[in-house]
Amino acid sequence: MAHKITSSDSRICPVCNARLYFGGNGRSLQCDRCNYQRPVDRERSFNIRYLALHQVIDETPGREGASQARSLLSLGIAAAKAGDMDEAYHYLERVIIGRAAPNEQARAWLWLSQVCDDSADKRECLEQVLAIEPANGSARRGLALLEGRLRPEDVIDPDRLEQVVTDEPVETPAEIFRCDRCNGRMNYTPDGSALNCEFCGQEQTLGQDGQPVVQDGRFGQGPWEQDFVATLAQAQGHVQPVAFRTFTCHNCAVAFVLPPQSLSLTCAYCDAVYVTATAETNDLLPPQALIPFAFTQPKAEQILRRWFKKERLGPRWLSPVIGLYLPVWTFDIGGEMGWRGLIRRGDNWVPASGNRYLFHDDVLVPATDKLPDGFNHWLYDFDLSQLVAYDARFLADWPAERYQLPLADASLRGRREVLQYYRRHPQEITRDQFVRDLRLQAAEVIIESFKLILLPIYLAHYRLPDDEETYDVLINGQNGMVRAERPEGVIGHLWNWLVG
Repeated sequence: MAHKITSSDSRICPVCNARLYFGGNGRSLQCDRCNYQRPVDRERSFNIRYLALHQVIDETPGREGASQARSLLSLGIAAAKAGDMDEAYHYLERVIIGRAAPNEQARAWLWLSQVCDDSADKRECLEQVLAIEPANGSARRGLALLEGRLRPEDVIDPDRLEQVVTDEPVETPAEIFRCDRCNGRMNYTPDGSALNCEFCGQEQTLGQDGQPVVQDGRFGQGPWEQDFVATLAQAQGHVQPVAFRTFTCHNCAVAFVLPPQSLSLTCAYCDAVYVTATAETNDLLPPQALIPFAFTQPKAEQILRRWFKKERLGPRWLSPVIGLYLPVWTFDIGGEMGWRGLIRRGDNWVPASGNRYLFHDDVLVPATDKLPDGFNHWLYDFDLSQLVAYDARFLADWPAERYQLPLADASLRGRREVLQYYRRHPQEITRDQFVRDLRLQAAEVIIESFKLILLPIYLAHYRLPDDEETYDVLINGQNGMVRAERPEGVIGHLWNWLVG
């Protein structure tokens, strides 16, 4: 808590001994009681730092002090909305250097950032807000605007966002993968290094010039992390692909209509391989990274046969094994988790509270509804240290999807997954204390960054003799691990996670 100004401070009126406050222009001190004024030889940016140094935050203000702070804050906000910046500065300053609750201090600093003209002043105000409330979305967005990570014209109101859907398909560009020697079809090789012509054998190395540049991880832990606050303030953080698209095959001139989620395809007439543009408009987010397939479809079928043999399952029917790239959101989530409850002291239960700082790197949320229910945690079998920068050539002859779950909705699921983890493991928050009537406080748990990645999976379905139920089985396209569902015992059909 910063110290309060004493009577020996130079900001005491020499006429009536009342307190002097900064005027709205920041270059004079004035007395509310006798209207005495005198200039100061400081720039306004120094005045903001002066307020920060002398602010007084009262965690439990008395009734009179709380009422006065709320009244001053209301007057300051009203003046700012009316465009009277001098009056707004006057009242907001009194909230900051008076005794006010933390939430009122934060609101005063936030509105003061709107009053200031100097960018250094604005930054100081916004940083003071975040020092009190690290999860304050308005302050985080304000810093993104100030730093140029977000343009004012791109900021949208998510409650009033309307995604336009047209009846006519939208033309989209697509990249073709053909051998420049014989015009044969180029297919991705599962060793993660090249495209290979299936006719003449020529290879095109994926690491050659033109591969996307790896980002520096500025917004989170590891490369490719994206600015969550700036993206969420734009339309691309809230929309999903909805428009049907058309493109014309370069070889046979056949026009195709593609569903919104399609990202790659093979022409049914000439077998030409295409990858459509990752984002036809600025409203869609492209993938940042992917894990390449490590083995072919025949190898996946061999793994599945061995798994059935090991588990002594003789399927009556088995669907074709399909390989595809699955879109997945990853989130870096951190902040302060608080708790309240009752702990035992002797024969009594007494109130107690505490907190813990946490950080979860790469919380995974599927961005599609194609993954069977209950298989979400299977995604953590992937080794994300093997991610490589997104390159459309990795998708040659492999089906791939766009995300269907928008970033905003996915972020809520990711944050909820973290909260559910601590509800299942409360001892990690309470430091192994047994707490009765435990209540978690997660207001300061925030999403720091995100990225969109593609993960390789093989998917199949099967049925067993004397059983009409269809079960899902997935193969990890990176390490060959099998996860499946199957019936178990007489109590019904239960999930049984099996490692192959």
